[in-house]
Amino acid sequence: MDETNPRHANKTSSLEESIAALLERGPEKLLRLARDISQHGVNPTEMAVVLADGDRNVVLEGNRRVAALMLLHNPKLAPTDKLRKQFAAIAKNGDVPRRLTCVVADSRMQAEHWIRLKHTGENGGVGVVRWSAGEASRFSGRSTPTEKARLFIDAVNTWFPDDLDLRSNAQAVRDGRITNLGRMIADPAVRNRLGISFDGDVVLSSFPAATLRPILTRLFHDLAGPVSVDQIKSKRQREDYLQQVEDELPKLADRLEEPEKYSKSANNEPADDSSIAASDGDSATKSTRRKRADFEKKLFQGVTLRHVSLRTSEVLEEAKRIKIDEMPNVAAVMVRAVVDIVVTEVAEQLGWRRNQDKLKGRIGAVLNQVDPDKDDPHLSNAWRFSQEEDGALVLKTLHSFVHSWQNNPLASEVRKLSLAYGPVLTKADELLEKKKR
Repeated sequence: MDETNPRHANKTSSLEESIAALLERGPEKLLRLARDISQHGVNPTEMAVVLADGDRNVVLEGNRRVAALMLLHNPKLAPTDKLRKQFAAIAKNGDVPRRLTCVVADSRMQAEHWIRLKHTGENGGVGVVRWSAGEASRFSGRSTPTEKARLFIDAVNTWFPDDLDLRSNAQAVRDGRITNLGRMIADPAVRNRLGISFDGDVVLSSFPAATLRPILTRLFHDLAGPVSVDQIKSKRQREDYLQQVEDELPKLADRLEEPEKYSKSANNEPADDSSIAASDGDSATKSTRRKRADFEKKLFQGVTLRHVSLRTSEVLEEAKRIKIDEMPNVAAVMVRAVVDIVVTEVAEQLGWRRNQDKLKGRIGAVLNQVDPDKDDPHLSNAWRFSQEEDGALVLKTLHSFVHSWQNNPLASEVRKLSLAYGPVLTKADELLEKKKR
């Protein structure tokens, strides 16, 4: 560690002092960094910079990353027993890298220019230029229903390149009734029965394309012709429409184990890691599945609650044993249950009374306490899923996992919800810790 790190008010004289100095500035931030590294690895787009000093490599840039790695491998380096337990728990639930790729500088002076640019803002465009709110929104995939409708039409054209009638009606919808299609696929109930969802600019289909042909033929015929916006404006009207086309909807027994993907590319072809049957005679090609890290296989991996009641903590620990791919229905129900139990207990222990009649309000109360400026990237999906009305995984979808017999959750959806709400549980637990202090 760099004993003259600018983050330290005073020069340190040992590894333990350097780590203690970084933790003194904000242990929560270093714990979050350690948790992120244990789950996703070290950011490969930013390499640490080191200076060779005899048989040592002194870290000039990246001290927090190196400190987090050291603490995960050797929690005893932490200055307090509480922090030692926290880093040990994070390490236990993740996969901690043992190697770190670095840039070796010839001298401090050589590295100084790049380190200054990294930490002193835009510098007139020479440094990192922060995204605007709109740019960040586009990156996070928070697209409008109309944009999703266009992406969906692109996917349909790829799945059925030889179906001229379907493609003609799809083009008519794109040209004149794109908002009507957007209204339909913005409805979680419609998406669920069609077996489609969106992940940024990727369309996920939980049914083989051949089984979707009848309903897509009917849907685009209706939207291009007889069905107007006044007939699908309300949720009840859309439910009535689904009942009218029940015979064309895919059978739940045909649902795939893993959704197939379409993402728009220069050649307008399906994504490389999966393919979708384009005709009745085709068979869906098995996608090459990457091996998931342990934390993705089960609910809320890496989350430990130390300040909630014993019963709430036990509920979480039991939920963490559920393998998402093997039991997606139970996992979906337990995501909803665990989040509700934790935020409800926090509200009761802290004496909150406002906005506590609905789950949305209870989650929102926690989020507003721990992230009032909405700038914590670990909570961005929780904000989106629980406080916004649009999107594939809004809170209504979470409710439907428990209350709707028609909603069959996908393992990929449950995994996203678990990852999104895990940080909320941790933050809620920290609120109780503050109260006890």
